[in-house]
Amino acid sequence: MTPALYIVTIEVSPSSEAAWNEWHEKVHIPDLMRQPGFLACRKWRDTTNAEDGWPRYVCHYELTSLEAVERYIASDAAKRLRAESESKFGYVTRHRRQVYTEAARFEVDLEPESIE
Repeated sequence: MTPALYIVTIEVSPSSEAAWNEWHEKVHIPDLMRQPGFLACRKWRDTTNAEDGWPRYVCHYELTSLEAVERYIASDAAKRLRAESESKFGYVTRHRRQVYTEAARFEVDLEPESIE
């Protein structure tokens, strides 16, 4: 199966950033990672804030396949997690979601070439 990447971009009000990060990393991401098909999450902080000064974070969720992403998006768990996020931080966050499938993979070869 071809892996998939579920990308969520979140902009957070500066006044709520610390509380949101604590909840996001201790509650939300662990709950999300228990869902079927999820393999890993990498959370990034953009080095440039949004135009209005809100910090921007990007979460890359790696899943086993596009089908796993689609099952998750349609699931009751996804509805519950989004509702929880909205009720706790909906007024101080903005979200954008995207789904990608792998087109190609390139890796660095860390083994030195043998010299003969």
